[in-house]
Amino acid sequence: MRLKTNKLNFYVEDEVREKLEKLAKESGLTMTAVISKLIMNREIKPLPTEELCRIYKELNHIGTNINQIAYIANSEKHISDERLDEAARLMNDVWECVRSYR
Repeated sequence: MRLKTNKLNFYVEDEVREKLEKLAKESGLTMTAVISKLIMNREIKPLPTEELCRIYKELNHIGTNINQIAYIANSEKHISDERLDEAARLMNDVWECVRSYR
């Protein structure tokens, strides 16, 4: 069953339509969703850039490596200095990714 059952038809100036279309394109939302969010005073977030997607992917890989180190440390009840250094290096990589995005 359709949740949105109330259809509205209205006219806007060209400038307003262009702004709505731009917001829809930048956010990946439909114009209906953009108008609804604007009326409800909700934030409209832009789609992630390619650079941000690359950073998300890199952070995911780093997080996986850190989890593997933690798993080994927990199963052996010990962590070598080498593994600890590797974990610290990976955390530095995380901060470098965050800083590079700013």
